[in-house]
Amino acid sequence: MAMAGRRFETLETVLVRLETDSRHVGWGEASVAPYLTGDTLPGVLEALNILDNALRGEDASNLSRVADIVRGALVGNGPAKAAVEVAAHDAAARQLGISVTRLLGGARASRLPVLHLVGSGVPDADVADAQAKLSEGFTAIKYKVANGDLQVEAETMVRLRQVLGDKVLLCADANGGWSRAEARRFVRLADASMADFLEQPVAPEDIEGMAEVARAGRIPVGADEALHAVGDIRRLMEARAASGASFKIMKLGGIRACLDACCIASSLGGEINLSGKVGETSVANAATLAVGAVLGRPSWGLSLTQGYLADDPVMESLASVQGHAVVPDGVGLGIEVDERKVERYARSRS
Repeated sequence: MAMAGRRFETLETVLVRLETDSRHVGWGEASVAPYLTGDTLPGVLEALNILDNALRGEDASNLSRVADIVRGALVGNGPAKAAVEVAAHDAAARQLGISVTRLLGGARASRLPVLHLVGSGVPDADVADAQAKLSEGFTAIKYKVANGDLQVEAETMVRLRQVLGDKVLLCADANGGWSRAEARRFVRLADASMADFLEQPVAPEDIEGMAEVARAGRIPVGADEALHAVGDIRRLMEARAASGASFKIMKLGGIRACLDACCIASSLGGEINLSGKVGETSVANAATLAVGAVLGRPSWGLSLTQGYLADDPVMESLASVQGHAVVPDGVGLGIEVDERKVERYARSRS
């Protein structure tokens, strides 16, 4: 996957296994994302050690208390916090014999359309990939840009709209890879694509630049790398720097924080893309899907990312039928980790 000029072929992630004294096991995942959150593998492991010590002896089913401890134990470290909080939800739901979705209040949808990423860096291949997904039943496509010639990418965006039709949600994601001038130029050149949104066109700290790009054309701007805390979405929307955002559990530090941020966006009239980080397994994506089921149908789509992996360390990956994710009806997250695969892929901590 090409993202803002970087090509990713392998990724690191940390799986967290939480076991209660009643022998109920919950799983969570902390994705290593130095270019998104700043978290490195040694940092994630040390943060998990701190959280481990802080939570020992606590009641795992008291999720409000767990969330407070996780939030206050250390600053930042969203992926590690999210992994522990998700694992606690998984264990608590299993102890009650219900799904995490039901634990969060119940599902508003049993199937959700999945937003598929195209981003090989080869325009013809990306258009062909999008066409193939359309024939499989997908109704939402995200095109990874800021990886090559800007005009070619804008032309490819227009081609995508032509082959996909106007009923498919179509967006582009620059991962903060452009200057203000480049982003403004893309918005003008890609105007005929009638894109639903352009995600993170400029550097995440350049809020005024995001607002400038939003004023430059008709394509709405969405935030991703600029959003790391629940209150960020209000700040971005009030600055007219974003019409919505990509909400990730691993950035916001947990399921409940992610739901809170989505509710704030909705209350302000903002759009919601619910997303896993590229390369997360079905463990993290099951939590993302649970949040999506509770919300109903995110207006800017649902991005599940376990399908881009060569292998997934679970017994069965999350089910998808005709471009739609099926909300699991089993207990907990609804997936079962294959601990033999975990052992096979594990890296030594020494």
